[in-house]
Amino acid sequence: MLVVPASAFAFTGVTSETAPSAQNSVQNPLDLQLSPRRVQFGATVALHGTAPATDVGRRVVLQIAASSRSSWRSLATARVSRSGRFHARIRPRHSGLVRAVEQSSASAGSPGVSRAVTVGARFTPARHESAVLSTRPVHVRGTLLPAVSGRRVRLQAHWGRGWRSLGSARTGVRGGYRLSLSASAADGRRLRVVFGGDGRNARAVRAAGSVNVLRPALASWYEDAGNTACGFHAGLGVANRTLPCGTRVTFSYGGRTVTAVVDDRGPYAGGREWDLNQTTASALGFAGVGTVWSSQ
Repeated sequence: MLVVPASAFAFTGVTSETAPSAQNSVQNPLDLQLSPRRVQFGATVALHGTAPATDVGRRVVLQIAASSRSSWRSLATARVSRSGRFHARIRPRHSGLVRAVEQSSASAGSPGVSRAVTVGARFTPARHESAVLSTRPVHVRGTLLPAVSGRRVRLQAHWGRGWRSLGSARTGVRGGYRLSLSASAADGRRLRVVFGGDGRNARAVRAAGSVNVLRPALASWYEDAGNTACGFHAGLGVANRTLPCGTRVTFSYGGRTVTAVVDDRGPYAGGREWDLNQTTASALGFAGVGTVWSSQ
């Protein structure tokens, strides 16, 4: 059974008066249209319909049910205008059937025509470190809305022509999740989080960006006051023997992280992979010869 409290919906142009109890009123179905009929959690659905000319000024009850076999729950009421129409706007939390019925003192009416609305779950932005040492796992965090505990969230990486699941976790009471994967599995790959859907909310997918995985490399530094092999001076520059000029490389050292641009060739001694220019070395707090962490 889908239980939807009135507080779970937002209305514009709808009265706050609650519907009379079923014992004191009979509900006859009215024509109703929804737009759109498929939304993400938090989005607005517009409802509009018509009522008999004799119902001008009367109130219409908006109801929702999880399915045709479930009990109908009243959401709120709207008043029929002089043109015989009524309007409302709602933000449903869950998928279900929506209908409009009039209040009357006649005998019970038929169930009438209901309109289905599909509400997809929604991810908040996924959070993780942008640069991770190859010796550490990657942790991806976020929230799946509406907040329901026990929902399964999968973490996937783009592999070849498709997506491969690398792990899963269950949401907590507030909809939060935490997923982990090895740095090698995340290296250079696009990530996303996926909720497969359930009886209350439809499937949801959200891109989770990518991660720069840093590996250890031997580096030195130099003053690049003269000409560079690439013909330009980058503010944060670095020399490498083979990478194309203009390649962006992330470096980490002593808890500091910067992104430098290849603008020169070298080094050619001591088995070193990188020559950091004076600006890059200063930004990292690096001096002499030592091990840095790099994304290339």
